[in-house]
Amino acid sequence: MKRYFLPLLMLFISAAGFTQTVSDVLRYSYLQPGGTARYLGAGGAFGALGAEFGAISQNPAGLAMFRTNELVITPSLKFSSTESRLPGNTPLTDGKSAFGFDNFGMVFNTTPTNSEWKTFNVGIGLNRQNNYHQSIYYEGQAQGSIMNDFFADARSTFNSGGSEEDLYPFGSGLAWNTNAIYFQNDTLKYDLYDNPNAVLDRSQTLTTYGRMNEMVLSFAGNYDERLMVGVTVGVPFVNYRIEGEYNESDPGGGVDGNVQYFDKLTYTEYLRTEGVGINVKLGVIYKISQALRIGGAFHTPTALRLTDTYSNTFQYSYEDGSGPFTSDVENSPEGTFDYRLRTPWRAIASAAVVIKKYGFLSADVEWVDYGANRYNLNAQVPSSENEQLERSLNNDIQRAYRQALNVRLGGELAVDKFRFRAGVNMNGDPEEGQNDFNMGYSVGAGVRGKAFYLDLGYRRGTGKGSVSPYASAPVATTDVVSSDVLMTLGFKF
Repeated sequence: MKRYFLPLLMLFISAAGFTQTVSDVLRYSYLQPGGTARYLGAGGAFGALGAEFGAISQNPAGLAMFRTNELVITPSLKFSSTESRLPGNTPLTDGKSAFGFDNFGMVFNTTPTNSEWKTFNVGIGLNRQNNYHQSIYYEGQAQGSIMNDFFADARSTFNSGGSEEDLYPFGSGLAWNTNAIYFQNDTLKYDLYDNPNAVLDRSQTLTTYGRMNEMVLSFAGNYDERLMVGVTVGVPFVNYRIEGEYNESDPGGGVDGNVQYFDKLTYTEYLRTEGVGINVKLGVIYKISQALRIGGAFHTPTALRLTDTYSNTFQYSYEDGSGPFTSDVENSPEGTFDYRLRTPWRAIASAAVVIKKYGFLSADVEWVDYGANRYNLNAQVPSSENEQLERSLNNDIQRAYRQALNVRLGGELAVDKFRFRAGVNMNGDPEEGQNDFNMGYSVGAGVRGKAFYLDLGYRRGTGKGSVSPYASAPVATTDVVSSDVLMTLGFKF
């Protein structure tokens, strides 16, 4: 069962056979960073500013701007609402909310004596890079059935000399065990054998969970209040889960329906992906003057080591001359697969204007080539089959995705102890042939004291996508609205 996911943009499930997919790579490379409420509220545009823990995952040179030891913690709420529409049917909306922590960190400040180096700081903590919580539901009528794909796979297996024991245990094997595929007079059949394009009722529910959080260990120095340099070792932790239920039913039902005998079926899918990775980020900030600052950062590719755990269930109902029949729920075995993924490197250029004590305006431009994602399926169990699949996937990634620019704009207004912020994110579409930006808007506010500060941040994002339960199924379109609400508590000591 192939699965595709792009936060806010695409969620796609297909029962054609479980494997890694081209679109899976965007789950780990198309980032929507969180961090602190201040970072979120100002659009994440801190690449030339610093003194902000959320920015350590973007430009570690900013760590050198801290003048005290600090402790920060950021609880968060995420809300997502998805409107889904099957062609020719009524759109339906489903929503999901989740509580978590977008940030936790500590900064240790050192001020050398009798040196041109004014500070040498160490930072350690956690920043969120992606949030996967989302829920989708749609229903309607359309032609075709998931059984067409199951039957085609079963027929291929039997025609090549295989038996029922050789059927795919996550698809056609489940259908065989529930009597949805059967031999009749030595001919392999299923209930849609004579009417594969029948109009059927269908619905699908998809729920995704999890986050990608990055643990950071950073070092930075401030040379003569002009040049800031820093390095971050990032260790992202992946925890992603998707649960899906797909239903089909005959509008007429049983013997008198659009499909003789067929009544309904339910197919469920479960996938959990867990893993860990490593990357290095290098950054620099230069103060041209007290008011004007420029910055740059380079992120190495992230090397991820991932494990998929997956399973399916299937239940089938029909009615014949003997009356209605509903099978037991047939369970697939639990499958696991270990593999590796290398995401693209990134380059970031930044500039900021600090308006004395009144605030700042800042901009970041990030370049990333999404077509440079690369699978390694031979790391754990080398085989010619894995090598062939790996080569095919990586070639498809190069064709499907392109270079893109992500732009972050933000500002902060200081009024005595109070801070007011706003920002805009324009994330370039990674798909080849698309020139759109996916937009996000943020606002925030906070209060600053000598030893304590409190910040609130809000971000609203929108996106479009699609969802489909199997390879030849009609595609439902989705419109997603997401909201992130963050609160940061900070302590200086």
